[in-house]
Amino acid sequence: MKFFGRKDEIRTLQRQLELCEKRKCARMAVVTGRRRVGKTKLILKALEGRKVPFAYCFVPRVTSEAQLSAQIIAMLSEQLAIKFPPALTSLAETVGYVLELSKTRPMVLVIDECQEIDGFAPAFWSQLQKVWDLGKNEARLLLVMSGSLQSSLERIFGSRSEPLYGRCDVLMTLQPFSTSLMREIFLHESSNAEAADFLMLYAVTGGVARYVEYFADNEAMTREAMLRLIFSNDGSWFRSEGNVMLANEFRVSSSIYLEILQKIASGATKRSEIQDNIAQDVSAYIKRLEELFGIVQRVSPLLGENRSRQIRYRIADPYFRFWLRFISTAQMQALAEAGQWERMIGLTKAGLPTFLGRSLEHWFVRSTIESGQWDQVGSWWDRKGQNEIDLIAIDREAKRLLIGEVKTNPQKLDETKLRGKVQVFLQEQKLSDYSVELRGFSVQDMFGA
Repeated sequence: MKFFGRKDEIRTLQRQLELCEKRKCARMAVVTGRRRVGKTKLILKALEGRKVPFAYCFVPRVTSEAQLSAQIIAMLSEQLAIKFPPALTSLAETVGYVLELSKTRPMVLVIDECQEIDGFAPAFWSQLQKVWDLGKNEARLLLVMSGSLQSSLERIFGSRSEPLYGRCDVLMTLQPFSTSLMREIFLHESSNAEAADFLMLYAVTGGVARYVEYFADNEAMTREAMLRLIFSNDGSWFRSEGNVMLANEFRVSSSIYLEILQKIASGATKRSEIQDNIAQDVSAYIKRLEELFGIVQRVSPLLGENRSRQIRYRIADPYFRFWLRFISTAQMQALAEAGQWERMIGLTKAGLPTFLGRSLEHWFVRSTIESGQWDQVGSWWDRKGQNEIDLIAIDREAKRLLIGEVKTNPQKLDETKLRGKVQVFLQEQKLSDYSVELRGFSVQDMFGA
């Protein structure tokens, strides 16, 4: 699959290198985002064609500080024709050496998955602070630090108590593809584009670049082809991603975490429903999944007062939601071990209507937010849970509301019922002086929303 989008992010990184050259002062750029979102490809694309010495290191492939230092020196020595490079074993000293080299010409050093340095050189960050502060002036080095564990990078570079606080010039969080870019990619890659297939692609990838590329490169852009790829010997990589992320990215070892996640993915949205049949109090686990790992999202009704009784929980990442619902369960794991692919496809198809309905709701909320036309966008439900509206968007300046009902089958849209819910919402929120546009959204509207 060709490279799509990311124009603003590319310009940002290129601008950092230009400033290094122009201002003669080293700069530090930090790129974070979830695993497989496309950080490495973005960095390489941004620096493509730039005729400067360039060293790229992937930290998980090394086992020691000395090995990583040797890699950096070897790559730059080859490009700069340095016959007798120093034998440095300290990573901070190596960065200092590169800073010194860059005083004669611009250079780029990329350290990918840099949070893994903690495993073999936890003192590196404080050592880097001293080296950076002393050596960055007159240097023309762009140091790019990239990593998937967003909470770790935000702590290292954004916490006031950490030595590198205030040192990075750009802290960029790379997001999955926007809804409009996903639509562009799908229409480009699919010769017989159908809206239902597009919904399936969104539901299983969430716009994460590597997952979208996986289906495009395997020419699996219909719902049937996606399912047959996922549930096959060739789909082992995609099916294993959830386990890899839980084990490596989030360091989640307790079985309670997985039990909580599977419950939420299966429809348990209230804390009491999640707690049911779990002996230990789930509050601390949910808090870590939400605040530290970012897998779970706490949601309240739009304009609600965050009352505990109205709070709901959901899986924030669409891939994880699919993985938890259709791949990670004991039944599906056993079927995969036995190679019972047809049985797995059948079970997944049986659960897809409800699953895709929620995915479609999330799509329209997200695309409405991305349109930039509204001050607030979200869903709403009343205290008793008797009235629920899929999509509400508020424009306070124009005093207008967009209120929508989302259905995979447009025949099931009930305007009379929706109007009744709207009246309850307007009375509760005292918005009766706002103009209201009612809309029904279905799968077909994904290509035009």
